[in-house]
Amino acid sequence: MTIMNEEPGIDKTIEEKFTKFIKRFNINKLLRKIAATKEKGIPACAIFAFLLGLVFTHKNYYATFTSRRGNLSFGKDVAYRFLARPQVYWEEFIPTLAADVIKDIDRLTSENRIKVWIFDDTAYYRDRSKKAELLSWCKDHSENRSYKGFTFLTMGWSDGVTFIPSDFRVVASGNDEKLIEGSHVKQDRRTRATKRRSAARTGKPALLLQMLDRAKHINPDTKHVLFDSWFNSPKAILDIKAKGYDVVARMKNNEKYRYLYNGECLSISQIYKANKKRRGRSRYLLSVSVEVRQNDYDKTVPANIVFVRERSNRKKWFAIISTDLALSEEEIIALYGKRWDIEPYHKVIKSVLHLNKEFQLRSFDAIVAHASIVLTRYIFLALESRENKDDRSIGDLFMLICDELEDITFRYAFDLLLSTLESCLGEFLLLSKDRINGLVSLFLASLPCFIKDKLRFAVCES
Repeated sequence: MTIMNEEPGIDKTIEEKFTKFIKRFNINKLLRKIAATKEKGIPACAIFAFLLGLVFTHKNYYATFTSRRGNLSFGKDVAYRFLARPQVYWEEFIPTLAADVIKDIDRLTSENRIKVWIFDDTAYYRDRSKKAELLSWCKDHSENRSYKGFTFLTMGWSDGVTFIPSDFRVVASGNDEKLIEGSHVKQDRRTRATKRRSAARTGKPALLLQMLDRAKHINPDTKHVLFDSWFNSPKAILDIKAKGYDVVARMKNNEKYRYLYNGECLSISQIYKANKKRRGRSRYLLSVSVEVRQNDYDKTVPANIVFVRERSNRKKWFAIISTDLALSEEEIIALYGKRWDIEPYHKVIKSVLHLNKEFQLRSFDAIVAHASIVLTRYIFLALESRENKDDRSIGDLFMLICDELEDITFRYAFDLLLSTLESCLGEFLLLSKDRINGLVSLFLASLPCFIKDKLRFAVCES
């Protein structure tokens, strides 16, 4: 008599939660494709599945091994060696996985809904680190302070309901004066390790264009790119438009950035002052048509600029530019609103999925590998939320899965206790099977209600 089927180990319950996800998207084959293959005795997919579910146990990697919880078939150093392998092409893993997931989600999305690519970066703190590879002094503009660590740049896909991270870069400072720790590998331009470190010190506008090139293979039907004012400049708009994408972005009020309006090159503040504003409770103050130009380009790109009143201070305004002339002013404002989808994503990967604090890794290869695992967790949660039509946030869904896994662990432990009790009654007291079942049923009926609720079974069925 058992409450649930016998499991080989407590930690296996966590891996099995992701078995369906791993099989559905053939992650084992994908790991082989990026050269994450078995080195000795433990399959790479088994290590990956364990790391994928580790965060849902509320224990870090070190505590999992020191507490000896679960029957792990590998030692503590196995995962560190797996993460630190420089030849694994982790930069290809997330785009390939995201392409398959987006294809499934796209079937649930109306054809009339505009899908977008969203770009943004966030601070990746490593303030306690001293010897982490490519550790840099970076600026957190949201808190207006410098920190030790990296910048985490993400390209994500969104249909306005579900956000899927589709590519990322861990960015270090390109300025040698702000670089705290250099590279730990011998420089060889032929190797993937050197290329990864070189890309990490590339400017973010150039990385954005590189990721857009890959976006064509992830979802070719998505043609709109959203980002905030930090990435916006006339050159960036012209570069992105040259790749076949339309830009919808918040503009930077910089007097050096000029736009051709009525035959004059004016900044957005000059354009704003030169026009009469809409009165009343209109969603926008002003809409004008301009030409985006830059000295390095022979051609200009037509665009619409919509000036919107800030909610917090109605005396202030900000401007949104769109190179898609078919969009109305209301559609431009609504489409730019989808850019907010990436902000909760940043909160979840750092506060819930432990991007910053789960491992204190020194190797840059390991840092990139761990980031890939964190983004895979987010993709899993986003897909669960979308397919189950769950209105809760990703963070709520994360806690729900943690509670479910804890419940499975408790039931497994209780089932193991009952199995031992049955064995002892039969072996030492020589009771019949019917007599044993009767005693166990009596024991279950005498349990407190909170334990019965935890086990989720009816006493009459036991």
